[in-house]
Amino acid sequence: MFHDTFPEAGLVELCSRVTPEADHGTFLAAINAEAGDTPFYHVVTRGGWYRVGGVVSRTGERVAPSLRKWAEAESDGDMIALYAAHADEDLLTTRLDGRMHYFVAPCGERSRDFVQLEVEELVEVVDRPLFVDDHVPDDVEELLDPPGAYQARVEPQVLTPPAYVFHGLNDVARLVDDQGRTGGSDRRYIRLLEEWDVSSAGTQARFCDHFVLRLLPFLDRFGEHKIEATPLPVKLVPEPSVEVLSLSGAPLANYLQQYNRDAGFPLAWYFQMLLQKKRMVTLAQTVYVDYQRSYRYLADRDLAVLENWIRNPYSF
Repeated sequence: MFHDTFPEAGLVELCSRVTPEADHGTFLAAINAEAGDTPFYHVVTRGGWYRVGGVVSRTGERVAPSLRKWAEAESDGDMIALYAAHADEDLLTTRLDGRMHYFVAPCGERSRDFVQLEVEELVEVVDRPLFVDDHVPDDVEELLDPPGAYQARVEPQVLTPPAYVFHGLNDVARLVDDQGRTGGSDRRYIRLLEEWDVSSAGTQARFCDHFVLRLLPFLDRFGEHKIEATPLPVKLVPEPSVEVLSLSGAPLANYLQQYNRDAGFPLAWYFQMLLQKKRMVTLAQTVYVDYQRSYRYLADRDLAVLENWIRNPYSF
């Protein structure tokens, strides 16, 4: 497997030396030189998040790369002393604006048969004054996220160019097998993968072309390391309008068929319902009522998935 031929240390080093590109061409060429018969390709990018950065002067000179470590070292927990020492220096904090790039490499016929590579792209920019509105924070946590921080943001001058940062590499089939052996507190994503395989979606589309997995490690109540996996759609299809919720019969069948076409794979409305919940649940219940009234517009395999969900519902 790719894990064995290109260990994580190699990916960390690769990310550190390759300059991000819009099509990720150089990066993909490098990893696929090692990937063999299972080449990676980019499927989706998700942004809109950031991390706390460091401290700079008003002229952009670096004071510290980490605001937290600097504040802890400078204050020893005394925020009044920190304010007294630095309030007149006109210091600014920085933030790391981030995007997560998801790359996948299919390696089998099942929905779980793919390797997922996650790479962050970070840009450090000037964020805000160190002390917002001359407020003395109660502790380091409030210094990192003070009241009014968003409103106090300054023009986001770029301090460092975009850079790749390795985030994670996971063989999803191995992940599923490991969780099956060791157990876990959240097996919803495994159920979704199994439903994909037995539905029309599994016969006509590849799961990793339409979804990636957001993987969040955590410690369970016994102190064991687990992973929470949440599917993220590659293509975002709008939720149904309020008017759609009153549809049934042929009009509803037509709406769902168009929804599937817009999403690009069969039974898309069902899998989207597991993520969006709310309005989509009403549509699922109406489809089942139509079935009981002998108005059927789902393939038998898809109807079986829906019936199982009616008896034992779940969502993310």
